[in-house]
Amino acid sequence: MKENVRKKLKSLAEFFLNPKLVLCYTLAWIITNGWAYICLGAGAYYEIGWLSAIAAAYLAILWSPFCFELIFTLAITIFLLKRIFPKDKKTLRKILVYNRWYRLKIRKIKRERQEKRKHKLN
Repeated sequence: MKENVRKKLKSLAEFFLNPKLVLCYTLAWIITNGWAYICLGAGAYYEIGWLSAIAAAYLAILWSPFCFELIFTLAITIFLLKRIFPKDKKTLRKILVYNRWYRLKIRKIKRERQEKRKHKLN
């Protein structure tokens, strides 16, 4: 069992610490979030009120619990990974494997919930 956990942890570490993926995720984060932090800092430093207000409003939306920003960031990351590193099939294959695994897990959870509801109604 320990070896199985070690293999999974090693696989996840290799995936998340892949320099190509880290670079693409950093660029995607700057596109979706980073500009707001930069604008907030620049607006406060140079005393530009409208810039600080826009950045603060966007950051308030980002910190709300119903913001789907991470989904957009991951989609941009995958897009950039395909565009910048088209020959990196290993990382793209792992993304597909993880995507399929999570989809199957979500479907299983939904089926279990539906079965519980049916038993409660009967």
